[in-house]
Amino acid sequence: MKRAPRDEPLETPQSPDQTVRAGTFRGDIQGLRAVAVLVVLLYHTGLGPSGGFIGVDVFFVLSGFLITGLLVREHEKTGRISLPQFWARRARRLLPASALVLLVTCVGARWYLPASQWQSIGQDAMAAAAYVVNWRLAAESVDYLAEGSLASPLQHYWSLAIEEQFYVVWPLLLSVLLLARRRAVATAVIGLVVVVSLTLALTTYSAQTYFTTHTRVWELAAGALCAVAFARRPLPQGRSLVAALLSWAGLAMILVALFVVKPETMWPGPLTVLVVAGTMLLLRYGPSAGGARLVLALPPMRWLGDISYSLYLWHWPLVVFAQVDGELTRTEGLSIVGIGVVLATLTYYLVEGPARKARFWAPSALGIAGGLTLTLVAVGSGTALAHSRSVEVPVQPLGAAAAYPAQDSASALAPPPERAKDDNGEIYERGCASNYASSDPRPCVFDHSKGPNAPVVYVVGDSKAGQWAPALLVLAQQHGWKLVSMTKAGCPFSDIHRLLTPDEGYTTCEPWNQAVLEEIRAHPPTLLVTTQLQFYRSVKDGRPLPGEANRQELIRGMAVRLQQMHDLDVPVLAMAETPRMGEDVAACVSLHLDDLDACAKPRDSVLKGLVVGKAAEETDTPVADLTDRVCAAYLCPPVIGDVLVYRDDHHLTATFSRTLAPFLDEEMARVLDPWLVERLMPDGSPVQRPAVPKSVS
Repeated sequence: MKRAPRDEPLETPQSPDQTVRAGTFRGDIQGLRAVAVLVVLLYHTGLGPSGGFIGVDVFFVLSGFLITGLLVREHEKTGRISLPQFWARRARRLLPASALVLLVTCVGARWYLPASQWQSIGQDAMAAAAYVVNWRLAAESVDYLAEGSLASPLQHYWSLAIEEQFYVVWPLLLSVLLLARRRAVATAVIGLVVVVSLTLALTTYSAQTYFTTHTRVWELAAGALCAVAFARRPLPQGRSLVAALLSWAGLAMILVALFVVKPETMWPGPLTVLVVAGTMLLLRYGPSAGGARLVLALPPMRWLGDISYSLYLWHWPLVVFAQVDGELTRTEGLSIVGIGVVLATLTYYLVEGPARKARFWAPSALGIAGGLTLTLVAVGSGTALAHSRSVEVPVQPLGAAAAYPAQDSASALAPPPERAKDDNGEIYERGCASNYASSDPRPCVFDHSKGPNAPVVYVVGDSKAGQWAPALLVLAQQHGWKLVSMTKAGCPFSDIHRLLTPDEGYTTCEPWNQAVLEEIRAHPPTLLVTTQLQFYRSVKDGRPLPGEANRQELIRGMAVRLQQMHDLDVPVLAMAETPRMGEDVAACVSLHLDDLDACAKPRDSVLKGLVVGKAAEETDTPVADLTDRVCAAYLCPPVIGDVLVYRDDHHLTATFSRTLAPFLDEEMARVLDPWLVERLMPDGSPVQRPAVPKSVS
C-alpha cells in the first residue's frame, strides 16, 4: 500500500538554505508560525503587547503561500490539480484536532460555564464544525441583543473558518487559471483578488469586516501571490546583504505592528498592510544567509511552529474558562500558556500526526468521508449543548406578583438562564426593532381593537422602551387596544446627538427620530409610552460631553421630544428607568442557583444618573414608576417569584415584563388624566396575572 502523501511542503525535511520553488523545508516558516501563535497566546492571556491579535494575519498569509505552492507544484508535476485528494488531505490534517477541541469544549462548557451560554456555545460549535462561524460572529457583531454576552470559547474558530472557505474555493480558481499555462495570467488574477478584497475592507469598514471572508481573503491571496510570483525566481545566492536586510525588515515590520496596533485600531485596515507586507518579505527573503532565519529557524522555534495549530485551538477555551470568575491574573495567564503547550504537544503527537499518517483513510474518498464523520460528531456535541437544560420549569411562576421580591434559591425558573437572551418579546420575534444600520421606524402592529374607535397606543424609543412592549401587549389584549411599537437599538426618542463609539456618531439615530415624528404627526396615537437608557454619551458642538453635562444634555434631549408630543396634543406616559445590574444576570444566576443573593445589587448603586423623571418633571409628563416591583427596599434581586428578572445586565425578560402588566395598569390609572384612563380602560376590569407563555416553558 502506498504511503499517504504529505500535505504541506514544510513537512519535507530538507535544507533551509534552499529556495521556495522546490517545495523544500523552510525552518524559518515554522519559526514564523511560532511567532504568530505566540503573540496571539500572549495577547489573549494579558501577557503580551496590545497588537498580539495580528498573529492571525500572519497565519493567513502563510496559509495562502503554502497551499498555493502545494497546488502549483502538483499541477507542474501532473498537469492537473486533484481536488478530491486536496480536500481529503485537508480533512486529515485539520479535522481530527479541531473536532477534538470542539467536543471537549462543549463538554467542559456544560459542566463549568454558565448555563446562559450553553445555547450560544452550542450554536457556535455547530457553526465552527461547518466552518461558517465567522459569518455567525459577523452577524452578532452588529446584533444589539448580543451585546454584553460573555465571550464564546469557540470564537477563535472564525479564522479557521475563513481558511477552510479559502481551501474550498481557491483550488477551483487556481485550476482554471493554470489551464492557460502562463504564470503571468495567474499572477495578475491573484493580484486583482488582493486589490478588490483590500479595497472592500478599507471602504466598507464596520464591526462585521473583522470576520467576513471577502474582507480577509486578500491576506491569503497575498501569500498566494508570493507563491506564484516567486516560484521560479531563485533567491540571491551566497550572503546577499540586501536579501538579509529585507528579511530582517519584514520581521521588524511585524514586531513594530505588535506595539503600534491597539484593539480599537481599524482592522483590517492600513496597518494590516504593514503586517502582510512584512510577512511577504519574510516568505521571499527569509531563507537568506544572515537573514531572519538565524532566529526563526532555531530548534525551539521550529518545535513551537510544529504544535502551533493545536496550540491555537486549545488556548482560547482555556482563557474563557479561566475568566469565569473575573479577569485573568498574571499567574493564571502563565498557567494557561503552560497548560496550552502541554495540551498542544499531546494533541500534535497523539492526534494530528497519527491522523495525518494513518493509511486506512489515505484514499481520497475515505479521507473525505472521515472528515464528514468528524464534522457530524462536532455538530452533534454542539446540538446536545444547545438543547441542555439547567433548571426545571416552574409550575406557577409569580414574577412581580410575588408577595415579597426576595428569593434565596431556585430549582425552577422562567425563563431558564440558557434561554434568557431569547426571552425578549414579540417585537424582536417579528423582527420589528430597527437595528443600528436602519433609520426605518419599522412599526410593529398588534391589533386587539374591540371597535372602530379603539385606543391606539405607541411604544417608542430604544430597547429600554421595547422591554415594556410585552407588558403593554397584555394590557392591549385586555382593554382592546391597537398597540404599535417603534423601537431602535440604542436610539432614544430624543433630540440628542448620540455617540455610537468614542470616535463615531450614531448617524442613523437622528433620521430615525425624524421618521418617527413624521409617523406620529400623520397618525397621532391615543397614548405614547417612552423611556430610555440613561448611560448614553452625547456630543454637542462636536465635542463629547462629560459627566453631569452629559446627563443634562440627555435630560434636555428627552424633554424636547416630550414637549413636541404635548404640542401635538399626544398624551405621553414616561416609564421610569429600570436597574442596570452591571453583569450578565442570567450567567450569574446559573452559577449561583443555591445563593441568589450573590447576584443581587444594592438599589442605590443600580439606579444612578436617572434622566427620565427629570425630563418628565420639566414638561409636566406623568411617570409610571414600577421600581418597587423590580427591587426590594435596599436590594434589586435577580429572581422574583421564580421568574428571571433580566435577560442580560439591564433589560427585563419578556416573561417578567408580562408579570408587571397588572401593576402597570394600576400606575396608568393613578398617574394619567381621568378622561384618558376612561378612554384606555373602558371596561374598568383589572388585568389578571398573565400565564407564562409556552415559548419559555
